Amino acid sequence: MTKLEYKTGKTSNAVKFPKPLLLATEKGYNALSGVMAQPINKWADFKKVLKQLKDPRAHELYETIILDTADILFDLCEKYICQREGVDKIGDIPYGAGYGMLEKEYDEALREIPLMDYGLVMISHSEDKEFKDENGESYNKIVPTLPKRPRKIVLRMADIIGYSKIVETEEGNKTYLYMRGTPRFEAGSRWKYTPDVIEFNYTNLTNAIADAIEKAEKEEGAEVVDEHINVYKPVEEEMPFDELIKETTSVIQKLMEKDEEGNAPKITKIIESHLGKGRKFKDVTEEQADMVSLILDDLKDLLKIEQ
Repeated sequence: MTKLEYKTGKTSNAVKFPKPLLLATEKGYNALSGVMAQPINKWADFKKVLKQLKDPRAHELYETIILDTADILFDLCEKYICQREGVDKIGDIPYGAGYGMLEKEYDEALREIPLMDYGLVMISHSEDKEFKDENGESYNKIVPTLPKRPRKIVLRMADIIGYSKIVETEEGNKTYLYMRGTPRFEAGSRWKYTPDVIEFNYTNLTNAIADAIEKAEKEEGAEVVDEHINVYKPVEEEMPFDELIKETTSVIQKLMEKDEEGNAPKITKIIESHLGKGRKFKDVTEEQADMVSLILDDLKDLLKIEQ
């Protein structure tokens, strides 16, 4: 679900979903009482949370993952790819390959969440943007602030693309959620029978979805199954780079001592999965600390299997 526009109840309604975990790239969630929030300051933080969500020991803790915002998360992903490839800008990667790397990394990471049977709410802001039609005529449309590449990924994943807007009424200002697109703004629903617009609150939204599913069941014979598995544990504190290198080297040595021939290709595969094909651990720089942190996590998991 993607919901748009500033200060229209996006986050406050999102955290009313079942057992929510807010992955916050922006400050401001402290005003939400009783909300479990995990700050996401870099892409490695997000990747670690994804990995921890697979832990069956905590599968009862959460059912809904909220990305607030998908825009900043994409920026963090881009910074990660640039650090990994040793460039300042994504366009500096030869032959335009960086854009494909960035899109693939973002797409695969986001898709992990619903693949683990979590509910997913993706929040973006909105902007009034000028376009040109097939005749060259200009027109304006309200769209997510996400750039074109991540927007394509997010919109493809969303069951509901909701545009939230404050409207002046005789009873005062009210916030509405539009679930059907118009030439003026982008919105949409995967369910045929959802209403065009509702007064925006969690109860109205879930009722609208439930009614749409019920109508689909009655009129089209659809069968609905709803099962959620949710897992989380806190992200560990960041380790200084020299200690990170030292511990990673130590884990590699332990793995090699256990089974040199069997573990060597496994270690190489883990390193290359985070640094890129053909990259060596001995060549990492401090700018690639996030990659080293993820390598260390994977190596520790391999060591646990070997013990």
